[in-house]
Amino acid sequence: MSPKVKQRSALQFDPDSLAWIGLRLTVVSSRYMGPINAVLEQNQGLSRDDVTVAICLSITNATSAQEIVRYTGRPKNSVSRAVASLEERGFLRRYSDASDRRTSKLSLTAQGTRLFDQITACFVQRDSLMLRPLSERERHEFNRLLNKISAPSADWPKTGQG
Repeated sequence: MSPKVKQRSALQFDPDSLAWIGLRLTVVSSRYMGPINAVLEQNQGLSRDDVTVAICLSITNATSAQEIVRYTGRPKNSVSRAVASLEERGFLRRYSDASDRRTSKLSLTAQGTRLFDQITACFVQRDSLMLRPLSERERHEFNRLLNKISAPSADWPKTGQG
């Protein structure tokens, strides 16, 4: 007879408490992104930062590594590695900025655009799963609130001080 293994209980939070909102966001984010990152790593050999750069070049007006860092909050060295990797694999091209020779402009190639379409399919599936418990009205409200929080987050302090 094997010993009984005690299972951890699921995280439980007081639904009326505003405590631990960040932790709950982290848990949801990990459950959302973990499978996407695993599939894209396995099928395409993409790192988390490769995916972030491809998405940022596709759905924002970012055209440089510096702008991607500002949009995403990812470390400069992580974004630089991803840019080099995607360029080496033919997913993006880098060219000199005519107005500032110190800056390289980035854009996805046709191959990179096809890759972005595959990335998008993964996100569409996860979005559907995540939003399933919400009514149509709640989905719109959730989206509105996320946008309201997201915009000023770019200006939050980079240190642990709040």
